[in-house]
Amino acid sequence: MINFGDPPGSFGPECSKLEWKQGSLKDFIAKYLSEQKLADEHVRLEKAFNLQNIERVAGIKIKWTDNLADHLRLMEDNAVLLFFHHATFLENNNSALFPGGFTAETLRTFSLMLPKNNPEIQTWFQKQQASYHLDHNAAKCLNINSDARQISQFHFWRDRMVILKQVFDESEPRNLSQFWHDRRKGPQWYTFWVAIAVLLLTIFYGTIQSIEGALQVYKAYHPED
Repeated sequence: MINFGDPPGSFGPECSKLEWKQGSLKDFIAKYLSEQKLADEHVRLEKAFNLQNIERVAGIKIKWTDNLADHLRLMEDNAVLLFFHHATFLENNNSALFPGGFTAETLRTFSLMLPKNNPEIQTWFQKQQASYHLDHNAAKCLNINSDARQISQFHFWRDRMVILKQVFDESEPRNLSQFWHDRRKGPQWYTFWVAIAVLLLTIFYGTIQSIEGALQVYKAYHPED
């Protein structure tokens, strides 16, 4: 589930290629997974931060990958997010190649991004699963509490989580559908839709008054009708 080497035709622009040239494979994987450098003091992983909202609010396309090295990787100028979906592989993995705690943390990213206690996300994932033949266990990982949602609890995937959260937070709705689903700023959301409702009511009553005025003018010139 991690691609090594450079076999002809095996890698597209969306696939990471890991070059293992020296040392043990276990040490190479541990080093690759442990290099986390980004600051994370102000990063908060709210419940709204999930795959469905990343797609429908931020407009980032979710692309499912079989390469674990590409998990949570943004590409195409932050327009596409790669997500490794093989939860069953992780749950049954007994390999000593991965560092301690790695598989548990990776499964926790599944719990964060595809919470099983969210019916709306479950429905969304079922459609994705049917279209792309995904691992059905990807959206069935254990629920996590608020402590487990803290960015400080993520070691191996922290940098990618920080980058993804920053891109998500900085995104702005570009159409009415995104405005409707964007609840990140509650007061602004309510203000926007109240303004839309007032505008529609104004247009509606204005149209009625115009019709009534036209009828009155018509009757004034055609009193016999």
